[in-house]
Amino acid sequence: MAKVNGLNVRLYVEGYDLSGDANALSGMGYTNELLDVTTLDVSARKRIVGIVDGEVSVDAFFDPASSRQHAVWTSNSGKLPTADQDVLVPMGAAVGDPCVGLISKQGTYSTTRSPGSAISASATFTANASGPDFGVMLTAHDDTHSSAGSGTVVDGGAATSNGGAAYLQIFSLASGSVTVSVQESTSSGGSYTNIVNFSTVAAAAAPASERLVMTGTVARYLKVTTTGTFSDAKIAVGFTRL
Repeated sequence: MAKVNGLNVRLYVEGYDLSGDANALSGMGYTNELLDVTTLDVSARKRIVGIVDGEVSVDAFFDPASSRQHAVWTSNSGKLPTADQDVLVPMGAAVGDPCVGLISKQGTYSTTRSPGSAISASATFTANASGPDFGVMLTAHDDTHSSAGSGTVVDGGAATSNGGAAYLQIFSLASGSVTVSVQESTSSGGSYTNIVNFSTVAAAAAPASERLVMTGTVARYLKVTTTGTFSDAKIAVGFTRL
């Protein structure tokens, strides 16, 4: 695989595309607590894995417009949101490119103005109850389904047996109600069945986001489908094989 530049990275939070405000992401990773279990009969330390943690740190330009970073990061009546925040970071523009997903609590938000520069902002999102999920995008950044249909097939190389985690971001929905699903198949042109069904979203409820976890076997081939009577559903979906 070739090395990858950062030109096609995006930041999606709670159904909002904040890529036009963010200018840097850091700490976007996964940590394992290491517990010391060194015993008397060894000459080097021994460790076992403890609690999992992770974080996404964001630097941005301050933007007070509706639905931009300031409104999203102070959505709790001008304070930090206390509810879980669904974060999805595509790291490429194509279907099948890597992504990072995180169910998090927003831990910080601050603004800074240095002499001769624009007002900047920063926020951190820290994992809540599960670590970050490194997976692949099932959409090309975001895809717009004008009506019910299917996305591009992603070849996972082989089936896996430990289930998966799926992330959905719905940025907008012009009318009606849409149900987004992830489907699997043992062959790229074969019959596909649903393995993840996200909650149905009506136009009035968009933007929206959700993470769902499924257990068992995940077939080699995956794709996104949309069903319902609706128009212009703008969505992003990422999937991690666990």
